[in-house]
Amino acid sequence: MDAAAAGTYFDSQGWELSSDLLARYLDNKPAGFIYEISTRHYIRVMATAGAKAAFAQGVEEIKNQARQNPQIGITQELSSVWLGVQPGDDDDIDHALGHYDVAVGSDTTVSEVDGGLQAEIIYKTYVYEYYNYDKDSETGPLSVVNNEMRHLEEAGWARSFRVHGEAELLFRRVEKL
Repeated sequence: MDAAAAGTYFDSQGWELSSDLLARYLDNKPAGFIYEISTRHYIRVMATAGAKAAFAQGVEEIKNQARQNPQIGITQELSSVWLGVQPGDDDDIDHALGHYDVAVGSDTTVSEVDGGLQAEIIYKTYVYEYYNYDKDSETGPLSVVNNEMRHLEEAGWARSFRVHGEAELLFRRVEKL
């Protein structure tokens, strides 16, 4: 079975997140199951170049929202849209999540400083992925595993699920607007 070979390969590479997500898929968890990314793996996800770029774009969106509606001294809940991240620089993260999304949520307070505006942004980051095998874009050896996984799910022996992660702590930035 190619699924078992994929799991063995992930284990041999030391790809803990990839191995764990594949195992949860094959566990055929009940509908609505959500896999919570551990703090250790979440930190690794957010350290990738793609996640860092999505985070920076999310902060820029929040700053633009604050700039467009600068309610001085009032804390506003501002957030970015979900921003897509492409696979990139961590093989375990790439095989585990592939394409995933990052969002930034915040409590933002705008103040006037030295004739300009600045924002105190207290923020949290979020990661989301839908772990499934319904894509037809894979080619070569990966397409065999991908097709097998789809057949397992169609037969009721595996199940897609949501993957979620978020920062455990709130972080603070002060940005000029």
